[in-house]
Amino acid sequence: MSSPSHKQHTFSRRPLAVALSLVAAQFSASALAQEGTHHRALEEIIVTAQKRTENLQEVPLSVATISGEKLESAGIENLSDLTAHMPSIHFTETGLSTQVRVRGIGSDNSQGFEQSVGMYVDGIYYGRAQLFRAPMMDMERAELLRGPQSTLFGKNSIAGALNLTTARPTTNTEARVSLSHELEYNTTEINGMLSGALSDTVQARLAVRNLTDDGYMYNSHLDTDQPAREETSARLTLAWQATDNLDLSLKAEQNQFETTGRAIEITQDVAVVAGNPNYYEYLQILNREPFDSELDYVRQADTEEVSDNTINNLTLKADYALGDHTVTWISGLLNFDYEELCDCDFVAAEIVPLHLSEDYEQTSHEIRIASPMGNTVEWLAGAFYQDYNQTFSDQIDIEADNLLASTNPILADTGIRRDFEQSSSAWALFGRATWNVNDALHITLGARYTEESKDASKIINAVTLADGMPTYNPALGATYQGVFLTENEAAVVSADGTPLLHRGYNVKGSRDKSAFTPLLNIEYDVNADMMVYGAFTTGFKAGGFDPRSNRIGLFDFRARNPELPAPPAEEANPLLHFEFENETVIASELGMKNTLFDGLAELNFALYHTKYKDLQISQFDGGVGFNVGNAEETVVKGLEVDGRWLVMDNLTASYGLSLLDFEYTDFKNGNCYVGQTPDADLDGDGTDDTCNYTGKRGVYTPDMTLNLSLDYFHPLTNELGLVAIWDWQHVSSHQTHVNLDPAGEIDAYDMMGLRLGIEGENWSLGVLAKNLLDEHVISYSGNAPLSDSQFGTNTHYSFIRRPRTISLEAAYNF
Repeated sequence: MSSPSHKQHTFSRRPLAVALSLVAAQFSASALAQEGTHHRALEEIIVTAQKRTENLQEVPLSVATISGEKLESAGIENLSDLTAHMPSIHFTETGLSTQVRVRGIGSDNSQGFEQSVGMYVDGIYYGRAQLFRAPMMDMERAELLRGPQSTLFGKNSIAGALNLTTARPTTNTEARVSLSHELEYNTTEINGMLSGALSDTVQARLAVRNLTDDGYMYNSHLDTDQPAREETSARLTLAWQATDNLDLSLKAEQNQFETTGRAIEITQDVAVVAGNPNYYEYLQILNREPFDSELDYVRQADTEEVSDNTINNLTLKADYALGDHTVTWISGLLNFDYEELCDCDFVAAEIVPLHLSEDYEQTSHEIRIASPMGNTVEWLAGAFYQDYNQTFSDQIDIEADNLLASTNPILADTGIRRDFEQSSSAWALFGRATWNVNDALHITLGARYTEESKDASKIINAVTLADGMPTYNPALGATYQGVFLTENEAAVVSADGTPLLHRGYNVKGSRDKSAFTPLLNIEYDVNADMMVYGAFTTGFKAGGFDPRSNRIGLFDFRARNPELPAPPAEEANPLLHFEFENETVIASELGMKNTLFDGLAELNFALYHTKYKDLQISQFDGGVGFNVGNAEETVVKGLEVDGRWLVMDNLTASYGLSLLDFEYTDFKNGNCYVGQTPDADLDGDGTDDTCNYTGKRGVYTPDMTLNLSLDYFHPLTNELGLVAIWDWQHVSSHQTHVNLDPAGEIDAYDMMGLRLGIEGENWSLGVLAKNLLDEHVISYSGNAPLSDSQFGTNTHYSFIRRPRTISLEAAYNF
């Protein structure tokens, strides 16, 4: 459950004690090293964090990685599962989008945002929020690069990058079938893989996946379990050694996932004014079904919600050996579309049924050339191009039996609809060079130059449900503006005929911006087992246009309506809440990577300080929309510790620790939470109209995240072995409410997983438990739309993570 917690801006003694205990545990292993165990060593972890194949311990970056084998054994189905195995990363779904944050930085609710955490799948940029929901299957590894990655990954990766690599075709014939069935919620997952050679120079790999899930919440109004899921994925990868110098690969993939219902329930319901009815009581007064506001995995929604998604990807990669150099070309076609119906009042009464749809098409090309390794100067240079087209629309339908139609009869059989279109083209030149001054000192300089242009338009209309056509009834428009806080084309005059200051909604905008983002990294190898580094990086994330805001501020309506009289004030910012500015960052990092006891253990540190300018923010407006803007300055700093320890031949421990200090150092234009008194006057009119967030922590910024994993194998016979994998993540208390309502702060929680199995030569049987402690965790909170503006209540809806699950697993290798 949520509970208030004391705000902190400095690290407490407890996290530091945990860090010191981890260091002590590492050095306690020295006794093992003295007992003739020098022949044992950890296996190398290979990553491509710098667009080259390297040992993780030799990469001067803060990187966390999970192998494909670990992804499979831990039952990691998607990014939501992945974040439970890595510190410094947070994943959540909201009512309208998906969010991923690294070191506390991410992108809020808006289909117009490209993500501050860039996700790259086999080198292709997956930059839209909906793509974070894609399932993961048949992976080679997942890498998390923490901090700005603007030089090599570039495209908006201002907080970090997820570098995902799918499994490659093999020359030997391999096949695998696995089945998993969760007992309580009837979740069944089937995976299949077939790989091998088609000829001496051509290999192929086919992977398929199907998942069905009845859901872990109960909708007591509809008497159904929710959210029910069905996911189907297929991927075909071809590899061709065309010549001695040229390798080609082609990947085609489709993911379809459909969800019925949502993992949302009301978790708080209080009146803003003491003594007044709460939302539950208002619904009773209006003869509507009330709801349960306890966190108990029971929800009430009267609409059969659906979310139907399709993602298609085609990726072509060519590697050409040009003498000692390597030329790489990657081209990708990526598109997705979805249709959603959201019961966005989140109660059993018919109030805010919201239809959403989006269609996105992207083309990208990257070419780069890399010098051979081992020279005095090693370098990599390249060029990147991407364009996309996006359309987004949503519509709230107010039918005659809607609660709002009974209180506002003019709304009956009408709707409010927005249509948004955006196109973008971007290109970049990038490069980096490492000067190996001597065997110990390495200096890297890098830079990226980016240009990006965007064009967008948005219109909001009142429509009649009978034909879906716009209606320009000013009384209807004014009612929608009053009830939903939604400016629209029909809202031109008030009830007495006075021209409205906030008038109409039909806007267009264009942007053409460029950025130069340099990097400096100095690495010093103290010895063969110890490396220290210092890095200075910059980053850039393009601004753009927002489809989700319901008001654009005081735009000059006379330019569009010269025949009408002037409103009582002049225009100040014609694109307020529609256009948002570029996001930039300056970051410094000091790190150390240690290999201990002849390869028995690893101990890595990263200490960072990051300053963001104009962080892109979207916050709930109190009605049914989100206002977009920029926080002037944000400072994030912290410490990350990670490593592994080969405790004994058959037991490996992995750990990670993140200590995070997050502060808005200049953010005066925050949206107030319900009941909060405005305390900032931005327009200088003498009236406080926004809330000053300066000095506060942001959402999803726990002081500490701690991960520990134990992998154990014990031979039972010559042909059988026992496998045990235990994972634990501790997350300290943090804020989950989009507008930083103190009631949205949740207590610390512990996520624990355990897999026990028996493996034969070509088969395995096991049982997998997730969330073993059955923690009830809120991952996102917001205010139920209209609860404040229409009923005067502070009513929260929340996304709730899955409770404890236990699955039986079986796999067979052919």
